[in-house]
Amino acid sequence: MLKWNEIGVTLCVLLGIMTVVSKQASSNSSEKLATKLETDMNWRSAKPLPVALQEVYPAEYKGRIYIAGAFEKVEPAQATLAHLAASEKTYIYDDITKGWLLGPNLPEPRHHLGLVSNNNMLYAIGGFDASKENAWIVKNSVYTYQEDTLKWRRGPDLPIPQGESVYGVVNGEVHVAGGRTLVDGQLVDTDKHWVLRNKKWVSAAPLPLASNSAASVTLNNEWYVMGGRINVLDYKNLATLHKYDASSDSWVKLAPMPQASAGLAAAVINNRIYVFGGEEYTYVYDEENKKIMKTRTFDDVWRYDVNQDAWVTELLKMRSTLHGLGAVAVNNEVYILGGAVKAGATGTSNKVEVLSVLQR
Repeated sequence: MLKWNEIGVTLCVLLGIMTVVSKQASSNSSEKLATKLETDMNWRSAKPLPVALQEVYPAEYKGRIYIAGAFEKVEPAQATLAHLAASEKTYIYDDITKGWLLGPNLPEPRHHLGLVSNNNMLYAIGGFDASKENAWIVKNSVYTYQEDTLKWRRGPDLPIPQGESVYGVVNGEVHVAGGRTLVDGQLVDTDKHWVLRNKKWVSAAPLPLASNSAASVTLNNEWYVMGGRINVLDYKNLATLHKYDASSDSWVKLAPMPQASAGLAAAVINNRIYVFGGEEYTYVYDEENKKIMKTRTFDDVWRYDVNQDAWVTELLKMRSTLHGLGAVAVNNEVYILGGAVKAGATGTSNKVEVLSVLQR
């Protein structure tokens, strides 16, 4: 039997333990709360695009969002692919007025036209023209735009025609890689990588895989390329993530995405990479052993932490599945622009959804 003084000591010890446990629980709760607040996400709708667009490769230029050249929904008589035609329009979103403006037309219509801004210049690179006979006329043209000129001018052409590529700026230089090009008259995937240096395109380390329809971002002056597909392998989607090291002119393989995807989009907020949506084509065999294609689109949002080389998947999903969408970060929010809810040239959207990520 315990004596009163022993009971007192025991009670003091137990109270001390309870206090420590209580403090630890409180600390753990605070840590969990901080994590939750840091990753608090929400969607809101912004003013829709003037028309439905897909295969959007937008850019932020001087605080505004620019879209030039895309697949635009048109009347059947003007369509070159399903309900779509290559667009010569330039659409500009002003975050102050919360509205869309019509900018100067491109010299020629384009779809899958890559926009990238650098040194007070906006570049529109490669892409495809389209006719009723051929919706995939790949181009090597480059156009440049400066706000004070109010028109697009011809820039230095790419060494080869290239569309469905990825685009970025590293160390103040514009980069273009991957996509599709012409070889012996056939449209094929490419691994070619070019850098605009002294107004001339020079060759750089090729992509690790010849592929198209990937997404890319620049973060901390490093270029990250994720996803895409290889057409020659029955449109096989990729989950790969590679980082370009400009100092060694080489690519570094990083942790793969949670889901292989093509026709996806990516943007950076809070020093983290966010990846959105995409599509997948797969071949299956029916009961008669005939090869048929199945498609699907994704509504997923994935986040990549460059410091941990790790992906987080349990995030707020998009409001609909989308591929061929554009993504641009402005004022610490991501604008999701257009795209299509179904794979291929159907279900084109004019919606603009904005993702806010609260970081405390």
